[in-house]
Amino acid sequence: MDIALAHNSPTPGGEIRRRNEAAILQAAADEFVKNGYKGTSVQAIADRVNLPKSNILYYFKSKSGLYKALLEDILQMWNDGFSEQAANLAPEKVLRNYIVGKMRYSRTHPQESKIFAQEIIQGAPIIRDAIQNPVVHWTTGKASVIHAWIEQGLIRPIDPLHLLFLIWGATQFYADFDTEIQLIKGKPMSDAEFEQAQEFMVDMVLRGLGIEPQSA
Repeated sequence: MDIALAHNSPTPGGEIRRRNEAAILQAAADEFVKNGYKGTSVQAIADRVNLPKSNILYYFKSKSGLYKALLEDILQMWNDGFSEQAANLAPEKVLRNYIVGKMRYSRTHPQESKIFAQEIIQGAPIIRDAIQNPVVHWTTGKASVIHAWIEQGLIRPIDPLHLLFLIWGATQFYADFDTEIQLIKGKPMSDAEFEQAQEFMVDMVLRGLGIEPQSA
């Protein structure tokens, strides 16, 4: 989604700062996933990366600033590949890139996806004010793209919102409920199995829209 949550960190500069910020964000993801927002302390995050608490606050100013920085990547990724110009592109290409991008993000950033899911399930108490209007704007823009495809006869008539909801729920399932997948399969999904899941998801969405999928 084309949303910019306020990242309170100073302008990045230097390899040491980049390494520290990356390590802090990873430690924060571990803590937020394990303990939730309320149960996570800046001190616990600092302990994970063996840095003084003051260093964490220097980079991110506050726990909420760190929390929002974690969510910034996933919100930005959701906007990639589905710009307003997508109405002039083939829906198969746009939707394939969007679905695969979200699936790959769920594979490489499962903790961030879970943190976002937890936040939304709880009513978005921390980020509601920052994302409500941008989410509406983003979704309205993407719905207009889908409507344009329908008017051009490129896809069958559907409710754009239901299409977006379907894609969001199905792709994020692979991150948010990876434990359930492991329980059912008896082991984590291999890279090959995940590639198959991506293609299955693309195939189902495109065929549901009346598009005959081409090879990836």
